[in-house]
Order: sequence, then C-alpha cells, then structure tokens
Amino acid sequence: MAYDIYVEAINKQNYVALLGGRSNKLEDVFLEHPTRYDLHNPKWAAIYYARVEKIDPTLNAAFIDLGGGMKALLHAKHLYVPQDNTKKAKLPSMASKKNISNLLQAGEWLFVQVKAEGYLDTEDSLKKLPRVTSKIMIAGRSLLYSPNVLGISSCHWVSKEEEEITGEKLIKEHDKGGWIIRQMAPDLPDDILYLEAESLISMWKRAKKRAREARDTKTPQCVMRAPNAIERALIDYSRRGIRSFECMTNEQLKTAKEWAERFAPDLASKMRLAEFNPQDKIKSIFEAYDIHQMIDALKDDIVELPSGGNIVIEECCACTVIDINTGSANSFDTNMEAATEIMRQIRARNLSGIIICDVINETSKNKRTQILNNFEHACQHDPADPQIHGFTRLMMCEITRRRRTTSISSKSELELKAKFPPI
Repeated sequence: MAYDIYVEAINKQNYVALLGGRSNKLEDVFLEHPTRYDLHNPKWAAIYYARVEKIDPTLNAAFIDLGGGMKALLHAKHLYVPQDNTKKAKLPSMASKKNISNLLQAGEWLFVQVKAEGYLDTEDSLKKLPRVTSKIMIAGRSLLYSPNVLGISSCHWVSKEEEEITGEKLIKEHDKGGWIIRQMAPDLPDDILYLEAESLISMWKRAKKRAREARDTKTPQCVMRAPNAIERALIDYSRRGIRSFECMTNEQLKTAKEWAERFAPDLASKMRLAEFNPQDKIKSIFEAYDIHQMIDALKDDIVELPSGGNIVIEECCACTVIDINTGSANSFDTNMEAATEIMRQIRARNLSGIIICDVINETSKNKRTQILNNFEHACQHDPADPQIHGFTRLMMCEITRRRRTTSISSKSELELKAKFPPI
C-alpha cells in the first residue's frame, strides 16, 4: 500500500495524516506534543546521557536521572549487558534473569533511550514513569543503527540471503556497531544505502560529543532529540511507499526535505507545498481532503461498519476493550469486516498495551481461523508491530501492541487540560 502524507499546523502543532488505499482512508496520524511537554516528560526515541539515581531490588529496576527534574525507569530486562571477554553483547532478555544490583550502581553514567513515554495527568505529575533501555537504536528509512551492539539482523520482510548480502556491504564500510536491515534496504542502490548509514553514524557521533559535555558538567541531559511528527511519519512509512507529501508551510517542507536529504533522496521530488487557486474558498489541506472530520471521528466510541454493524471502543486503565455488534450481514462477514477496521482504528488512534476484542461467536473452527488471519493481515504494516494472540474460550481476541507515544485521546486531553509550569 502506498501512502499520501498531508501536514498541517493546528494550534501551532503539526498534525501529519496518512491516507492510503483506493478508498483514501485515514491510516495513521502523528501529532506533536503540547508546547513544553518534553520539558516534563521525555519523548519516545530520545537519547539521554543519564545517571543512575538509585536501585530498587524489589522492582529489579533502576531509577534514572535524565536531568531537568525528569526521571525514568530502567528494568533489568531492558539493560544491555556486554560480555566480559568480547565486544559482543548478550541479549537484553538475559539481563532480566539477573539482579540489577549486580549490574548497575548508584551514580553510574550510561546512555539510555526512551522506550515508552510516561503517562501525564492534569496535575502536572507523572502517573507512570517513562521506560528507558540501554540498547540504543537510531532509525533511518531502511536501517536501524545500534552503536553498542555488534552484528547484523533483519526484520521478517528480509530474507536470510538478502540480510547476508546487505550486511556484508555495511560491515565493509562501517565495522563498528550493529545494524538491523529493514524492508526496502536490499533493493536500494549502494550509494543511497551508504548515505543513510553515514547519516546515522554522524548522528551518534554528535550525541557522544554532547555526552562528554554533560559528563564534564556533571549534568544529565538529552544528547539526541526525539523525532518530531513529520520525521516519525517518514521513518515509519517511507520504506512502505509514499505517493506524495504535501504540507502548508515552508518550515514543514524544510523539515521533510532535510530528512530526505539524509536518508531518502529519492523522496525529495515528491515533497511540495500545497497550492490553492485564489478563487477557491478552501485554503487548508485538511479541509480539502476532509481530514478534520476523519480525525474528529477517532474520538468517537462507536465506529459504523458498511454492513450495518458497528464496533465500540473503550479505553480503560488496564486495557482497551472493543465490542463487535452485528448488523444486517451474517456474523462471519461482520467479524471479517470488523477485524480490518479494528486494526485500522488501533493504528490511527495509537492504542497500545492489552487490547481485547469481543468477537461475535463463531462455532466453526475454520471460520475462526479466517478471522484471526484477517486480523494478522490487517496489522502487517503497523510500525508498532501488534501481536495477535488468538481467541479465549469466551471468543475474545487478544491483541497486544507496543507502546511508544501516547494515544490520540491522551494527547487531545493534554492539549485541552494540561497546565505546564513556566520555564
């Protein structure tokens, strides 16, 4: 599926909408956080040179001082532990089997990256600390660079042969650190692949320079900012195919072009400013493509299905619950139709964690398998990598989705209610 990307500033915050498919449905939305949000809650993928504040053996985790009054939680399973005798590193999961007290000490300095943003309430305090990892991953379009991990790996879209060929090219040019080869990388010309690799390594070198300054001043700080909404959209979807990129301001276009110059020069020609005739009453991209209505619809609990049925989405503290209600169509057709729509809604609303879908009961094992396959097919291009775990005895479909940034509803609440203290 190829995507059309549209960017518009609403209340001085960039909204990035992705429309895809023949029907041009809203497939994903990226929003900037409210002003000064990152001064109180670290953003996803930001890298910090931080200090261990204290160890909690009960949680088997460390509290990390990120600077500026910000704290984060580093669980043992997210601590990447180098082996003693070689430069290779153990898998992050191996650290979880050990006591974190034997791995870290209070006062120790280390690089950490925000793995999941914290929850912020309207009282200017965190309900849940952000989670960080010491396994650093810097994302481009088709590559992930890990400076503290050696070796080559790939996503499931890349064959073993393609991984070996592309990996040899990268190691020949850059033998320090490790690489994850993602979809599209094996098909790129060598010059574009090397350009992306050089850009990622340069970003890490700048981060290390800032880290030395932080260490000299004994002040933990952010050494690599998080990608903004435009950059996140391009990182997640540029390797899946972009038909066009259209924005409203020169600043938005500059951000996109600068990213393309570093990671995807072939996309620069597809990026342009929106043009409107002087006679047109419409002067907004989102208005021209009815994107405002599509985004507003994401705040509704009930989503109508073409067959006459609907799905009801309720976000709870512990999980998200989705109920499927039948219409004029039979239960199997409604379930199949709902499975596709549910995964689109999960992606567009940026729902994460545990998601429970109350599917209309099906007695046929073959039909249940088809429904699960439809769920899996509908989520295969989701950048947050949802997992379909199957049905319970009560015909509940269990889904988990990796948490990165806050959901659309949470960001909307922050925009309206959150009061951040003055700088």
